[in-house]
Amino acid sequence: MIASIIYAIGGFIETLVGLRFLLRLLGANAGNAIVGFIYNWSTPFVAPFSGIFGQDATVVHGVGTATASVFDWTSLIAFIVIGIVVGFIGTLVDRRSAW
Repeated sequence: MIASIIYAIGGFIETLVGLRFLLRLLGANAGNAIVGFIYNWSTPFVAPFSGIFGQDATVVHGVGTATASVFDWTSLIAFIVIGIVVGFIGTLVDRRSAW
């Protein structure tokens, strides 16, 4: 029961961070209400991983692009680490409740 709640909360956080990564990669307009919502709610989960590789993002410009695409290393690292931590905690709680 508790492990399911942990996985649900972790899945919600993973979804926010994953959407943040995809939206920045696709060059989404931060002024849009939905995009702004996702950026605002995912920032606290991404912030601890800021600057791990000395840069937060790599801007990619292409011919004829209206907005710059950003490969956000911080979001990618946060996505991976949060997934591992949630999986570990969920498994640990699940095994302890089985005893």
